[in-house]
Amino acid sequence: MSASARGPELVVLGAGSILPRAGYGSSGYALELEPGGPLTLFDCGPGTLRALGAVGFEDGLERLERVVLSHFHLDHCLDVFALAFARHNKALRRVPPLELCGPVGLAALVEGGAAALGRFARDPDGTVREVALDDDGRGGFDCAYGRFTCVRTGHNREALAWRLDLTDGTSLAYTGDTGPNPAVAELARGVDLFVCECSFPDEAATANHLTPRTAGELARQGDVGRLVLTHFYPGLSPADAAAGAARTYDGPIESAHDGSRHLLRP
Repeated sequence: MSASARGPELVVLGAGSILPRAGYGSSGYALELEPGGPLTLFDCGPGTLRALGAVGFEDGLERLERVVLSHFHLDHCLDVFALAFARHNKALRRVPPLELCGPVGLAALVEGGAAALGRFARDPDGTVREVALDDDGRGGFDCAYGRFTCVRTGHNREALAWRLDLTDGTSLAYTGDTGPNPAVAELARGVDLFVCECSFPDEAATANHLTPRTAGELARQGDVGRLVLTHFYPGLSPADAAAGAARTYDGPIESAHDGSRHLLRP
C-alpha cells in the first residue's frame, strides 16, 4: 500500500507503565489521519512529547489538534504540561489551536498544574472540553473528522474509555485503564482496531486492570476487527500477553511497543 493510500494509522508513543522498561514508556498514542496530516493524541503520559520526535513526528507540535485523556493518573496525563510549555516556544512555526478533551475535572487539573508549575504550563491557545456523562455513563462529541464517544470504565472515579468513528468509515476504541467491564466491550463493538490495556499476568489479576485472558474476552465480546495489546507492566511479556489473549479471542492480535504502527484498516 502506498503512503498516500494507507489511511489512518495509530502510532504508539508509550506502550508501558510508569515503571522503567526499555521500549515501553508511559501511555501515549498518536492518530495520524493521513501522512503529514493532523494528529490526535490519546493520553499524554510522561515522555510523550519526546516520543513524537522518536517516531518521526518532529513537526508533531505543528500538526497536533487534539489531546484526548482517559483519566488523570500521571502516567496518562503528565505531559500535557510539557506540551503546553513547548507550545510557548518561539522556535515553533505557527501551531494550530489545541483542544484538550477528557473527563469532568480536566479544567481544574489544567489550572492546578499551571498554579503549581507557572504560567508556561498553561497552553497559550488551548481550549478545554470536559465530557459529561449521561445517566447511562456515556458521553461524546463531534469533530471535523468524526465522532468521539466514551464510557466510564471504573478504573478510578473519572476514568473513561474512548471510541472514535471516522468519517471515512474506520473506527478505533481505546480502553485507557479498565477492569473487565462489559460497557467497554459494548463501546468497542465492531471497531476496526481495539487498543486494549493488558497490565498483568492472569495469575496477578486485579479488579481495575486487565490481563491477557480478560483483554481477550473484552475483544471477543465486542466482536472487534483487531486487538492491539498495550500498557504492559514489567512483569508481563508482550509475547506471553498475546498468547494468553488468543485463548479467549480468535481474531488478529498485535502487541504494541514504543514506535509500533497500527493501521486502522490494513
